[in-house]
Amino acid sequence: MLKIKNRNNQSIEIATGSDLKNEMEKRYGTESFKSASSYHYKRYLADNGLGIKEVVRALGYDNIGAVNVRELLDNDGTKPLFNAIVEDGLRMGWQKQSNWQQLVAQTVNSDQLSQQWYYLEHDDDWYELRDVGQAAPIPVGTIALGENSIRMSKRGRGLEWSDESRRANIDMVRLWLQQLGKQLGRQYENVAVSRLLNGYFSDGVDAAPTVGVETAGTLTLGDIFYASKYQEQELGFTPNLAIMNLNTAYTITNLRDNGAYLYRQEMQSGNFADVVNSAPFISNQVPDNRIILVDTNFALVRYEGKPFGVESERSAKTQVEGSYGSEISEFVPFEKNARVILTIDTARP
Repeated sequence: MLKIKNRNNQSIEIATGSDLKNEMEKRYGTESFKSASSYHYKRYLADNGLGIKEVVRALGYDNIGAVNVRELLDNDGTKPLFNAIVEDGLRMGWQKQSNWQQLVAQTVNSDQLSQQWYYLEHDDDWYELRDVGQAAPIPVGTIALGENSIRMSKRGRGLEWSDESRRANIDMVRLWLQQLGKQLGRQYENVAVSRLLNGYFSDGVDAAPTVGVETAGTLTLGDIFYASKYQEQELGFTPNLAIMNLNTAYTITNLRDNGAYLYRQEMQSGNFADVVNSAPFISNQVPDNRIILVDTNFALVRYEGKPFGVESERSAKTQVEGSYGSEISEFVPFEKNARVILTIDTARP
């Protein structure tokens, strides 16, 4: 047992070695210890009011960054701690160096890998506040269960620990993990943008409404203003983010009036022109002829079937042990009218 003072300055004993194996198996099942699950190890620590820093300090590591991979990975008692450190490194890139969280209205936990889709069924004028006569029924919307279901996907990245890489210290490993996590975050961000652009269901039931421009093939500030006000006035949602690719953001920032740059100050300071009162969200998932106007408060829900965590596994192909970070989730539009697609290649009626 390892005696540690928790954040409340209470003395806590936590299991180590074979005792930790028994405790993890008892609480979370055999696989939790067998795979040195960072998720379950962090849960075990949290249940005792502890974090990774307290454990590292109690184990006598004054500078965990100078410790090499082998010292932690080859010890059953510290392997879950090592994977928890790996998880923190991946999260640094996946969450803090990626922008996908900016697009999500809410994360909904789910204990099923196949999730039923609920939606709000209502008339087109349901958002209007209407006078209701005495004893007359009040107009309502209905939370309906759709015929479609949502199947969550497993996504992740990992590192295999060859003999050479086991000699690396934790500080070096952290750089690899942040780089890997950033790639994972970019992939994750691409999925979220794709759902906003195309919807989730193949039958188009959650497809976003579209608005054209005044002159097909030509984008003006007036067209962006019109689409924004259309979403606000006709659909009841206020866009607070515009998603577009790099070329489109450049086109808007490069707009001129009688030869003069409209956004000279922004260009000189190295910034894109604001669209719907915020910096544009740049994504190569959006083609040149599209801009997505989004009310991020209602547009996209993230269903989470398994939180992000890191586990150890030996590759069947290379027979090298690795640490693999993964999570199970899916992005699905919540309210389709909370996003509008501005189609630059088509004219408004």
